Amino acid sequence: MVSALTTTRLLASQMALQLLQTPDSSQDSNSDPLLSDSSSDLSSLPSQSQASLTSMLNGLSANQTDSSAASQPDPDMTSSSFMDLLKQNLQDAVKSEGTGGQAQAMLDALDNGTLTVSDPTKGVSIQAWDVDADGEQGTTSKTGDTIPTSDWNDYLKAHLERGSDGTFVKNPDGSFIDKTTGSEAYFGQVGSQFYYITWPSASATSDAGASSSDASASEAANKASA
Repeated sequence: MVSALTTTRLLASQMALQLLQTPDSSQDSNSDPLLSDSSSDLSSLPSQSQASLTSMLNGLSANQTDSSAASQPDPDMTSSSFMDLLKQNLQDAVKSEGTGGQAQAMLDALDNGTLTVSDPTKGVSIQAWDVDADGEQGTTSKTGDTIPTSDWNDYLKAHLERGSDGTFVKNPDGSFIDKTTGSEAYFGQVGSQFYYITWPSASATSDAGASSSDASASEAANKASA
């Protein structure tokens, strides 16, 4: 999703999700492969990629860093610098994948103030904002909401919706589904750190728009009859 990341970090992020959503046929159907080291066969992967799932999810593997990341720490997720980086990454992703994908949906949510960024490892969640919006000029940071601190394994297990086959459910645009809210979700990196990003589902947005139109039509009809 993020063009500014190195190839190594992109592959690590993709691999983490692949490992998470690959069910193990040898396991009992009632067991959850998410926390199990046997949830996917790592023997066929390059030795550089055989870091533990937990390390990949927390962005701690040395293979996921580079000299630029080491010299320039990632901005705090509650800062305008982080929001600027997030917006630039989303804009770059839209140019790469087109306007019909999840990057565009995330960018639209950022524009209208409905994009939420969470980091359970730090126990923080924040409503993202557009640093270029007129009302946000001069805003350098905002206070995030406190959420229960958790590692990525437990957090994703609790939030990502699974299908009957044990794999994570995906929307047509490739986003995941947050089973606690019904929102669309993305798990990946901004800078060198992992974040969980959610925004209203397309169906919820459509329903809200339809309800607003119905209400306007009803109001107009009432005025006409009066």
